[in-house]
Amino acid sequence: MIAGLIHTGLPAGQSKKDVMLLVENLGKRGLGISSTASRLLRHYVWRSRDTDYQAGRICAVWDRVSHTAELLGLCSRGINEAERELEARGLILRSTGGNGARSGQRVDGVIRWAAGINLAPLISRYAELKTVWDGRCLHQQAIAECKAEIRHLRRMIREGERPDLFAKADTILPCGRVAPINDLERLKAIHAALSLVLDDIQRAAGATESSDRSEETVTPDIQKQDSSRPCSSRPPMAVTPRMALALASAEYRTLAGADGEPTWLRLIETSYRMAGWLGISQRAWGQACTTLGRERAALCVLVIERNARTPVGHRYQARHPGKCLSGMIRSAANGQLNLHGLLRACHGETPPPTATDPPQTCQSDAGRGGAIGSLAASILSRAAVQMGGRP
Repeated sequence: MIAGLIHTGLPAGQSKKDVMLLVENLGKRGLGISSTASRLLRHYVWRSRDTDYQAGRICAVWDRVSHTAELLGLCSRGINEAERELEARGLILRSTGGNGARSGQRVDGVIRWAAGINLAPLISRYAELKTVWDGRCLHQQAIAECKAEIRHLRRMIREGERPDLFAKADTILPCGRVAPINDLERLKAIHAALSLVLDDIQRAAGATESSDRSEETVTPDIQKQDSSRPCSSRPPMAVTPRMALALASAEYRTLAGADGEPTWLRLIETSYRMAGWLGISQRAWGQACTTLGRERAALCVLVIERNARTPVGHRYQARHPGKCLSGMIRSAANGQLNLHGLLRACHGETPPPTATDPPQTCQSDAGRGGAIGSLAASILSRAAVQMGGRP
């Protein structure tokens, strides 16, 4: 191994999944990079293996620039510029051969050497970036709690039956619209001003309690139920989230939190993340949700991600995930998409690849989008008996 490229590992209990989620959550603003660079970084993390994040290992990818550009629907120049940006921000290290060639070697799953994109800088900064994200979460929580308290104050002022003072509250917060305000200091100022108005009401009513009343904790009304529904009035699907998740790759199941009870909402969120890592554009994802419904769009990405991990030359290898999803959308528009059949064919295939086996890719596959679209029309009807549904 090349000592300069070896990393010291992630904090205890953290894994590749946590790195992916952190990069996704921070986004371009949190990382201080462009949208293209953020998308490229997610792709490189996704292309790495779980075992690459163990201390003393090399964590790198060495796909050709032209191939990465084709997968993400970008030009080679755009990839090079994004890589320079990521390197300048201390998130990756580029280590190429003398002529710029990229290559590497794995022996028994361990990278012995690599000339390409090294993720050691990102791994070494994980704790720092996690602290930034945790701070942002605490900030957002403080904003949510302050908004909830402001709504409570306005409700108490309204119940005080003092139109003059309620009008004063309206001048402080016109129409009571607190949702668009995300400046914590401004929210605190509004909270303090409304508290004074409420104190005036209590004094006018001869209230006996001190103006320094005890604080009341109001929990924001957060929806607990799974609100995911198809985007159209289609009949409910026979496939359950648990059935679908059983066909997913190990990495997909981990992101979906397979240890708990799977839900459609979890699958939708996981497929949305996976779509970004696979190079599927947000426009294509949105079109799939509109045409198929969110649940079916999630299933399509689940199958595409699974098939992207199949060996080179495999009959159902998804070499171009974006084209695969477009093919499925076209099949659906023509009334030829049979998701039940798609999942059942997967059910009859070999077990899903593990997270340690990143997707294999090929350079020439201009027409695979249509092939996968046809596969979609033939794989969620063959095991209706096995899965308890009908095509």
